[in-house]
Amino acid sequence: MLTISGVPSGEGTNLLRRHAPDLTWQDRSPFLGASAAPVIPWLRIARRDHRRETDVELPASCPAPRGVAVSFAPEDGLGARAWAAAAGLRLLAADSAAVATAADKITSLALFERAGVATPRTWVVTDDFPADATGSLVVQRRANNLTGKGTRFVTTPEQLTGVLREWSGETLRVSAHVPGVPVTVSGCVMRQSTVVSALSHQLVGIPSLTPYWGAHCGNQLIADDDLPSGAAARCREVCAAVGNQLGRLGFLGAFGLDLLVTPAGAALAIEINPRFQTVVSLVQAQERAAGLLPCLGTHVLASLLQSVPVEEVRTPCLRLSQIVITADRAGVLRTGVASGVHLLAQGRLLPQGEGDLAALRPGEALLWAHAHPGDRIRPGEELAVLQLPGPVAPVRAHPELSAEALRWIRAVRQELVIEDD
Repeated sequence: MLTISGVPSGEGTNLLRRHAPDLTWQDRSPFLGASAAPVIPWLRIARRDHRRETDVELPASCPAPRGVAVSFAPEDGLGARAWAAAAGLRLLAADSAAVATAADKITSLALFERAGVATPRTWVVTDDFPADATGSLVVQRRANNLTGKGTRFVTTPEQLTGVLREWSGETLRVSAHVPGVPVTVSGCVMRQSTVVSALSHQLVGIPSLTPYWGAHCGNQLIADDDLPSGAAARCREVCAAVGNQLGRLGFLGAFGLDLLVTPAGAALAIEINPRFQTVVSLVQAQERAAGLLPCLGTHVLASLLQSVPVEEVRTPCLRLSQIVITADRAGVLRTGVASGVHLLAQGRLLPQGEGDLAALRPGEALLWAHAHPGDRIRPGEELAVLQLPGPVAPVRAHPELSAEALRWIRAVRQELVIEDD
């Protein structure tokens, strides 16, 4: 079982129909919108790949907004705003200054302090390295959304010297390494409060998926008792406190909070992702099962209304998981994968057509293509997201993936062919 809060589905859907009858979700893949669509059947899904956008400018003249739009990463350049304006849609995105403050790994430390939440012992390094920063350390560049490439785990003076030389001239965040389970809490800042939704175990630095120690590799939904006693409640409290501070900055809408849960059950704040995260696809299936409005709809209501009804519920945990398949080299994608439900037969994917994440049966997987034939690919770039109807790893730090998960990964990689450009 788990405790989550949200907008009651019936009331929420009625409010959405009244205030957002013309609603579009834009992203490079439909995966997140698709998990909300069963409750928001009029939702339109538009493909927009922000990675392929260059030299974007806002149109000089635009039609009057006839509806509203929500985007996966509206802070990445002007692409989302330009697309929405040209389509006659009002983009519902958080305040850009608040997003920048929350996303920055340095300025977010002050936000955590104001929220009264604990973090690992941390130093901000601009010049000389502090003498008391010893032992195992996590060194991070301040920018967000670096997909793990901006985080290094160092255990020796030689490793530390190498990282400091490589990132010379940058302001760095250095934290004491604390053993624990990486947990993501999905939330939504509203004008009157912060909605705290599902918790997930964040899969980070899985060697079979990435060479980067801090890279995001996927998530799996977890129940309260998957964590030490009382830790899940503390995670929710931390998320609410951080969300309330975001609200004071003028932030409204969906966000994710990365925490570290120690063996003793402490919940330490690591970083804020002030946007929709990939895991929201799983979270929305959990919200639907609990009789709550999916996060996408909650984000829309938070952006449009002064007050929205919210309730807290206890609900069975859906054991859903997802794995992010990334490129291991640069090149051009020659063959990709087909989005939809698949079976595995003798190590090969068997497409079964479209399907709903919440309706997956044992032995099935829902695959979403995030790159397509002809795309130029960089190392670490997302190629596909693989969603499964069960856990893929034990709930602990840097776990080994299950044999079934590894079989699915091999089958997906077999379909993905990257050639030299």
